[in-house]
Amino acid sequence: LKNALDGLLSRATDLGVRDMSYDIERHPNRDSGCRSEAVEYLRPYLRGYRHGLVVFDHYGCGSTDSREEIQLSVEEQLRRNGWGDRAKVIVIEPELEVWVWSDSPAACRVLGWDDGYAALRRWLGTRQLWQSGEPKPAEPKRAMQDVMQHGRVRRSARNFSRLARAIDFSRCEDPAFNELKDTLQEWFPRNAPT
Repeated sequence: LKNALDGLLSRATDLGVRDMSYDIERHPNRDSGCRSEAVEYLRPYLRGYRHGLVVFDHYGCGSTDSREEIQLSVEEQLRRNGWGDRAKVIVIEPELEVWVWSDSPAACRVLGWDDGYAALRRWLGTRQLWQSGEPKPAEPKRAMQDVMQHGRVRRSARNFSRLARAIDFSRCEDPAFNELKDTLQEWFPRNAPT
């Protein structure tokens, strides 16, 4: 997630925001730690940072509540503990890999697929990993792993960064991604002074 966020945040113009400085920290307890320990983890940053952003996967966070319920709960905890309206929580449903599935030549290239996005969807369909009529694979991580294995591409964090820096996300309909983009545009409007 760290590499993907760094790749995305490096594209200020594409996100519709001004350039910003940021630090990205990885919680040692991953998704479940972000959900249950965000207040404690962000406490040392409370005075030194203008905003706090917590991003994690729904799958693996340890809660069966909806994405929206989890976000509201963690945001409320942060609000009560000093962040006020300066913090935002983004829960990706089901997991980060859902953002990979964009009709983009860049996605195919990074995943090691040479035959185009339509052929990639058909291939995943034959493996029961992408149902006809669905906008994304039901198991985006497994689909990504299978495609990369087929293309003999080693899975690494660097690939997430490459994808985040290359994919056209102007038509993205994922609620979590759009919430992230909207939040950044509110916090860092393009034409506002720094």
